[in-house]
Order: sequence, then structure tokens, then C-alpha cells
Amino acid sequence: MTFSTELTVVRLKPAARKLFVPTLVLAAVCFALAFLADQFSSADYEIALMAGALVVVLFWVFPLLSYLGSYLELTTKTLTYRFGFLGFRKKQLALAELSSLEIQKPSGLRAKVISILSVDGSELVVRGYSRTKLLAAEIEALAKATV
Repeated sequence: MTFSTELTVVRLKPAARKLFVPTLVLAAVCFALAFLADQFSSADYEIALMAGALVVVLFWVFPLLSYLGSYLELTTKTLTYRFGFLGFRKKQLALAELSSLEIQKPSGLRAKVISILSVDGSELVVRGYSRTKLLAAEIEALAKATV
């Protein structure tokens, strides 16, 4: 009797450059609130503080939770892509069902995109990860080994 275990080959987080703009927003809110501390009365400053807290939650905490919940996991049998707010969305693809893999370079400063097609016609699009060529080569090598 043989037991087939699934080993994790690599588990990647998205590139941290996604958090650059949210961190700038956090810094701008902190500096604005520090500047306004002596400018307003205490009642007006409390309103400004609540507005600043709302901006920080919307533009820094939510993107941070989205970043922390996202990952790409490549095992010896499957490719799992978890993304979205708190990583609620999850796509999984068995490497034996992989039909083609393509790296696309979008226009502008955006990162490269890996487009993976399965045998049944569904597409898995992975974006925001560094070293896409190395990752694509690893996925192809494992897919060939499982077939």
C-alpha cells in the first residue's frame, strides 16, 4: 500500500509594493492630525480625529488585511491561489489538469501576470508576485512531473 503525500514546494506572498500607497495615506493622516492638534478646538479636533481614523481604516487597514490574507501555494499536486479581503476568495487547480501556462506583460508599471489554463477551459490569473518567470518554470516542471 502506497501513501501519496502532498508536499508544499513554495508558498509566496504578493509583492509588498502593494502597500506603498496605503502607507503614504497613513503617514499623511498622521502628519495632518499632528499639524491640526493646535489649530482646532477640542470638539473640532475630535471630529477631525474620527475622520482621520475612518480614512486610515478604509485606506490602510483594509489593504493591509487583504495583503496579509493573500498567498500563492504550490504543492506537488495542486496550485492554490488565495486572494481578496482576508483571503476569502480561493482558487485551486490540480497540476495534472494544467493545459497551458503563459506570462503576460501588461502595459505601464504593472507587474507581470501568469495566466494558467486548465483542461476544462477555466483560467487562473495570478498577478502581483515577483519572479514570475521562475514561478512559471516551477509550475510547468511540477505539472510535467505529475502527468
